[in-house]
Amino acid sequence: MRTFLQNLLKEIDYTSKKLGLLILFFIGMPFLGMWFTGAYYSEYVNDVPIAVLDEDNSSLSRQIIEYFDQNERYNVDYYASSREELEQLINERKVYMGLYIPPDLNNNIKLGNQSQVLVLTDGTNVIIGNNVYAGAAQIVQMVSGGAAIQVLQAKGSLEAKMAMNVAVPFGFEERMLYDSKLTYMNYLIYGIIAVFLQQLMLSSMATLLSRNPEEVATKDTFTQVAAKMTVGAVCLIASGSFTIFLLHKKFHLIFNGNVIVALILSFLFAVAISGPTLILFSLTKKKTRFTQIAYMLSLPTFLTCGYVWPVDQMPLLLAIPVKILWPLMNYARAFDEVMIKGLPFATVSQNVVELLVYSLIMLPIGIKCFKKSFYKNEKREETVQIVNEENLNL
Repeated sequence: MRTFLQNLLKEIDYTSKKLGLLILFFIGMPFLGMWFTGAYYSEYVNDVPIAVLDEDNSSLSRQIIEYFDQNERYNVDYYASSREELEQLINERKVYMGLYIPPDLNNNIKLGNQSQVLVLTDGTNVIIGNNVYAGAAQIVQMVSGGAAIQVLQAKGSLEAKMAMNVAVPFGFEERMLYDSKLTYMNYLIYGIIAVFLQQLMLSSMATLLSRNPEEVATKDTFTQVAAKMTVGAVCLIASGSFTIFLLHKKFHLIFNGNVIVALILSFLFAVAISGPTLILFSLTKKKTRFTQIAYMLSLPTFLTCGYVWPVDQMPLLLAIPVKILWPLMNYARAFDEVMIKGLPFATVSQNVVELLVYSLIMLPIGIKCFKKSFYKNEKREETVQIVNEENLNL
């Protein structure tokens, strides 16, 4: 313990004198967090340009168009003259949605015949596509229900309430928990913060290890690695906590977090990611090479950690190796749900256990690789130096 504390004080002293490390620890996370969150400040995708092809030209079709034009999600910017032109406007990226109203829509509804309004959406952008389609479906269903009620009233001389009960025999009620607006900001930001912690922990450990790799590998390797790991983890978790506080206050990021559980998960993840850090640094031996590989890993590790796509929907041949080789899968989604739902420790206990097991396996492997790469045998060095001097004298 005494050796660990001595090494810890050395790392704190070194860190406090390095401006680059201080920026990495205390500026990087808040700056990146505010930057990324600012991009998702709007709760919805609004004012999406759309085009309309109205071949019915009735009071009903004009009412449908008016509903779209008055909705904050849409701007009716173009009126097409044919279906080909409607699709061309989408292909040319002038609009993201096309609304086709077929001929005789109003007459068919009055006669009791089924008719359909076609909604064409640009599926190349899933965020815009999902938003405009969901809003369009809601508007069309609302207008359709109103038209059906009017027809029933006219045909059967039904009262308004009875006509509504016949046209809409049951209602649909939804209750969205935690994030009722389904905002992209709340969905993405905690996962992005998890990746920030990963990447900054990798960078900080590489910086601290590159200072004295031979010394670390030769003497008290475990305590020196533990000291560097502790400094990096504590500084980055403190910085991450401040970042979440800022985002909650400035952008109203949802926060119902169980803080203690979140801190436990974050510290265990920081310890776990130190294992592959040691292995990668042992293989590259240079901070610049290490940094190149570390940045290259950020995107694939995020996409395969179960945050943006469920783990149970991934092929087992991909999910199992990722989980064995990289710890983000046991952290990102669990951290997100702890922060938004306030999950208790028991719910994420499996993630905690798996992070512990990962650390107990990968850290010894990492330390062994590091010692093998940087261990300096002083006696051997002295022998080689003496032999070289003798050869020079001869």
